[in-house]
Amino acid sequence: MTTLEPARTTPAPRRASRLPRPFTILTTGGMPGVMDLASALCSFGYRVPDFSVDVHEGVSCSCVQCTVALTSAECAEFADRVRTLPGVLSVEPSC
Repeated sequence: MTTLEPARTTPAPRRASRLPRPFTILTTGGMPGVMDLASALCSFGYRVPDFSVDVHEGVSCSCVQCTVALTSAECAEFADRVRTLPGVLSVEPSC
């Protein structure tokens, strides 16, 4: 029997697993502001399996509750990145 690749002497590097992490995001701009946020999350390449919105006419901000698949290292980066979007007031991890 011939082996095409030499045997690996060190273990393969482990890939960090992405876990569902819940966030609450407050945004302005009503439904267009929420849609802009949703589009940005998609364009950033985040996997968002759950996304719910509470929008009321005449109220200055909307509440978005979403679950995003992230590694531990990506959690802080996610919040910082989303906070820079226009109309985003806050990004907080949910329990």
